[in-house]
Amino acid sequence: MTTKQAPRKKKLRSAGFSNPNALKLDIPTPPTLRECLAQNLFGSGISPRGYRELSVQHSKQLIERYPSLYRLADASPVSSSPPFAREGFACGDGWFAVIDKLSAKLSADPNLVVSQIKEKFGLLRIYFELSPLPSNEIEEGTDIALAEAVAESQMTCERCGKPGKHAQREGRWSVKCDACTAEEARRKSLRPWMERLLAGLPAAPGGRSRLDLSPEHALALLEKYPGLYREAWTAPTSPASRFAAGGFEIGDGWFRLVDRVSARLAKDPALHVVQVKEKYGRLKVYFERAEGVPRDPRLDAEMKPALDEDADESERTCEVCGEPGTHEERHRWWSVRCGPCDQIDEISAACERIGKLVGGLDLATFSANEMIQDAVRLALVDIGRAAAGQPSKSRERLPGIGWDRLEHFKDVTAVKGMPVDELWRFASEEAPVLERKLR
Repeated sequence: MTTKQAPRKKKLRSAGFSNPNALKLDIPTPPTLRECLAQNLFGSGISPRGYRELSVQHSKQLIERYPSLYRLADASPVSSSPPFAREGFACGDGWFAVIDKLSAKLSADPNLVVSQIKEKFGLLRIYFELSPLPSNEIEEGTDIALAEAVAESQMTCERCGKPGKHAQREGRWSVKCDACTAEEARRKSLRPWMERLLAGLPAAPGGRSRLDLSPEHALALLEKYPGLYREAWTAPTSPASRFAAGGFEIGDGWFRLVDRVSARLAKDPALHVVQVKEKYGRLKVYFERAEGVPRDPRLDAEMKPALDEDADESERTCEVCGEPGTHEERHRWWSVRCGPCDQIDEISAACERIGKLVGGLDLATFSANEMIQDAVRLALVDIGRAAAGQPSKSRERLPGIGWDRLEHFKDVTAVKGMPVDELWRFASEEAPVLERKLR
């Protein structure tokens, strides 16, 4: 058997096995590449490689067109598997046409199977195995096809497929067109939270849900006061700037207050914001003055009492929804909440309490422990009473919660009569999901 194979790498990503999205796959063994693709869990946007991974659509097309050549897509992605079973097509979408053309030529030999396909030093690399030995004619044709594909990849932008230049960029070889090179430079100049905002996602990684300023409100402030929030778009002017790293670290309920504070600060063009956050349940906006620019005593005298007034108002404004609220210590943290939002926090806290009660247990252990069952039932009653106090406006703001079902738990008799397996299902499956939605 003749083998053309890349040397073993020290660390290889398993398709689905090390991918957090693979948790959505309800199968007992690590999912194969084909199974991942079938559920759109493998492709652009999933891998930390970024654009250096063929999209789900293109990956599916190649596997369906050339099933024999890419039969490792059905192999179990264990540590001893060839790289293709674990990685799939580890190169950018711009090379799809190059790979498609090459695959058509390689598939002439039914004994050939691709073991790895990737980018290396900015060029396309394909390694394969074949048995038995091919004829001289097929082997010569394979070598020519490989050389042509590598040469074509050297002139094709790996990101978009347009004509590109093979060059060393920031210490790494790649092939990109001018437009993609400029776009990558622009994106690198952005802070990570700005990239998430432009994609319509919460600024905080994973999203802080109700206590993360919505992309619409955050982008509105950035557009309205570009000079004041200049560090959203460029490198921070000081190492201490938290705004460049985290953006608006407050809830949507304080958007109106931050807008008003921003309008007041923007009167002085020498100022820029370095942090916007909640501290001890009070709005805090920190800013700096450009070096060498003298202070304006008139603006200072006008601004300080106005900023204090806005901060005082934050103590009376629910940080979540903007309705009148109370400033209190809740669950060891100071916060400002209206009645309904305070109850939502109570539901979230009850779910967290349930999680701690059943953590590490299985159904059999849970069924045998009546004390834990009673504690979970009490938490359910708390959830039901808090859900019953939610007005229509609050329920519309948080769709997909199943408010009617939660409100049913306020009935103590009904909760006491819940079968143990139903109680366990809510405690182990539904409560963690509900907590994440309300966090």
